[in-house]
Amino acid sequence: MRENKEILWSSMVKDTMKRKRPAFAERAHGYRTFSDLLEDAQKRGVHHPSHRPDQRDVRVVGFAKARR
Repeated sequence: MRENKEILWSSMVKDTMKRKRPAFAERAHGYRTFSDLLEDAQKRGVHHPSHRPDQRDVRVVGFAKARR
């Protein structure tokens, strides 16, 4: 749920995951960084990012079911 935010940034996604599951750690799932996790999710079709070269954070545009 987007919590009525206009833009959903990857940092907000991670903060929400940590709030819902405090023990969440991307390293426990085999990723060095949260960005690595998001890149893999993009490759699997789980989300569609939007980047701007002048911003470090990734804007998450949409989520879909994962392709296996």
